[in-house]
Amino acid sequence: MTASGRVRVALVGCGRIARVHRSYLERIEQVEIVGVVDVDDAARSAFVAGSSLAGFSSIGQLIAEAKPNVAHILTPPPTHAPVAMELLAGGVNVLVEKPLAMTAAQADQVVAAAAAAGCWVSVDHNRFFDPVVQRAVKAVESGALGELVGVDVFQGAEVGEAEKMLQPSDDWRVNLPGGILHNLASHPLYLMRRFAGPAKRFSVIATEIAAGMLSEVRVIAEGERCLASVTMSVRAQPFANRLILRGTEGTIEVNLNNMTYLEKRTRKLPKLVGKVWPNLDEARQLVGSTVANTVAYVSGKQKFYPGIGAHLEALYASLAAGGEPPVSSQEGVDVVSWYDEILEAAGISVAESAVATA
Repeated sequence: MTASGRVRVALVGCGRIARVHRSYLERIEQVEIVGVVDVDDAARSAFVAGSSLAGFSSIGQLIAEAKPNVAHILTPPPTHAPVAMELLAGGVNVLVEKPLAMTAAQADQVVAAAAAAGCWVSVDHNRFFDPVVQRAVKAVESGALGELVGVDVFQGAEVGEAEKMLQPSDDWRVNLPGGILHNLASHPLYLMRRFAGPAKRFSVIATEIAAGMLSEVRVIAEGERCLASVTMSVRAQPFANRLILRGTEGTIEVNLNNMTYLEKRTRKLPKLVGKVWPNLDEARQLVGSTVANTVAYVSGKQKFYPGIGAHLEALYASLAAGGEPPVSSQEGVDVVSWYDEILEAAGISVAESAVATA
């Protein structure tokens, strides 16, 4: 803690997502950013330019001089586990950008290291905290959908991503186990887990666009609360990113790209009206969401990656109240374990792929 009682927070990595974390952390009263670390001198210098932030070239130097209570690991996934282990060994609590680690074995090691150090480790499963998703959470918890019977999540990729995987690339996302989907898979998997619950059964079919590169993935799971499915595709266009929650009294469709929210219900209407009303009602809701989002962005009330901001606020509010991080380490382990199963279903060796990207 600082003299003012605020949490001493450090950022590991000075890339694009680090700037997002920094912008939100600077708005949280309980937090003081005490340092950043990056092995890239140019990236580090650019990040701290014009500010009083201290920059460091190593984790050891950061721990010794900045003495952070919490560190956000904002580096590419292959570094997550080793960086987390070093921070935890130094007594620093850790928030990791998704995924927690490259393999389930690594994730287990990180969680064990946190327990041994008396620290906590959490993961930035930020889409769960997006305003539209939280609206869906409240609807489910209020019973507005009746009994939740199904969860379906779709994760696509932007135009050109598939082509990147068909040629040599220095893009770290392409070189992850299974390719670009590795960088995206955590999102639909943790959303599935949040709504359907931990999986009691988990089945996968996956295909490759090229050797070692996932193209299409279909997951079916029996969660503790209901059945669920996840579809991931690097080829399907247009780029889609959706969450559908099906209940006995209604269905919610969330578009995570456009931040729109649709609630559908069965209504007893005359036959002719019943044919047209659902479309009119959906149009009304979409226009309303679009106008509200536009006003929020233009006025500055909502920024890009709103889920990151909401997650960080929830995290530090919980810590200030003596509570636990809102994303458990077990959730992070489960998501990584499920990705291991996806790779294995495609015939991609988890151990070999992890070594290849280390």
